[in-house]
Amino acid sequence: MLDAFDVKLLSALQRKGDAAHVELSESVHLSPSQCARRIERLRKQGYVEKVVCLLSPAALGLQVMAHSLLSLRAHDASQNAALQQFLLDSPEVLECHAQTGDADMILKIVARDLPHLSDFIDRLIAVTGGLASLRTGVVLKSIKTTTELPLPAAI
Repeated sequence: MLDAFDVKLLSALQRKGDAAHVELSESVHLSPSQCARRIERLRKQGYVEKVVCLLSPAALGLQVMAHSLLSLRAHDASQNAALQQFLLDSPEVLECHAQTGDADMILKIVARDLPHLSDFIDRLIAVTGGLASLRTGVVLKSIKTTTELPLPAAI
């Protein structure tokens, strides 16, 4: 069960995952030791999956972001396993979700440039042996990007 302090702590961690316990204690109005105990409890309870460092794609030369909708030609188990392994092994794929609707999967992809994106798509098609359809849209501008989940007042 989350109380108001837990929610404040989770909110602060979402904004700045590398904050020291002293810094967190000031923002949530608890002692550093209480913050440390609560963070450990929240991890054990599964509220905190992991703490990461978000890198700048532009600074790393990744100039293209795209979203691809894939519709599989067949739902063959061995072919799907090969596709899933390809997607897991591809650093260009930031996210992959199986979904309902017109497409079987949606991918979020980053690439250095359009030729690199094209090469990735060629490899994707090759590993599947062909797709029923593939629609890719290149992101022109990001309106909102966040990793922060909406939190309740308290659970």
